[in-house]
Amino acid sequence: MKSLEECYKCLPDNSRILDVGCLGFEQMHFGQKLRPNSFSYFGVDYCKPKEIPLNFEFKQADLNKENIPFLDDQFDLVVAKHIIEHLKDPIAMVGELFRVCKPGGFLYIEAPSERSLLMPGMFFSHDKFFSLSFFDDPTHFSRPWTPQSLYRLTKLYSCDPLKVDYQYSLKHRLCFPFVFLFCLLTKNGKLLERSIWQTIGWASYLIAKKPEHLIGKPEFNYYIPER
Repeated sequence: MKSLEECYKCLPDNSRILDVGCLGFEQMHFGQKLRPNSFSYFGVDYCKPKEIPLNFEFKQADLNKENIPFLDDQFDLVVAKHIIEHLKDPIAMVGELFRVCKPGGFLYIEAPSERSLLMPGMFFSHDKFFSLSFFDDPTHFSRPWTPQSLYRLTKLYSCDPLKVDYQYSLKHRLCFPFVFLFCLLTKNGKLLERSIWQTIGWASYLIAKKPEHLIGKPEFNYYIPER
């Protein structure tokens, strides 16, 4: 399994998808484009959107103070893109993500990698809130996440990591010198952010599966494997 798109392709019809941090309803738009009218969509976020799409169930919560406001074992796919780095206790939140995931369901997490520390801060278009450095976003409480750290955390919750890697694109790497120059000349912050992220592997991601026998919230069990 290589990507979030493959998670969607593995889901049966009528699956339930939870988008943790759902402003913009990215997962609903992505799923509808990939497999129209195949899934039910749910979301939770700190801020309530001005408009909520039809057939989307939204719940508001401050995840630094509250648990995810859904019952155990509810969702075939739980997606948390660029959420755990904003939380004071990301380890506990990953346990929550597994709690609401159905046994046999999938979890997708994406967060800034250690490579995000290598970049300078965004040097123009400050009013658009683009990020080149991990430190550009003042709401980042937590540490960056390597693929290894996401793998280990999944194992410490007795779940199965299927794929961990950096988010990158060979196309962006090949085109980067030309795109970088274009962005500097045109002050295109959106394209610069995307190009740098996809060139250096600015973010890490995890695709994990909750074991079929695991009900509710798994215990966190720290261990070091035999070497």
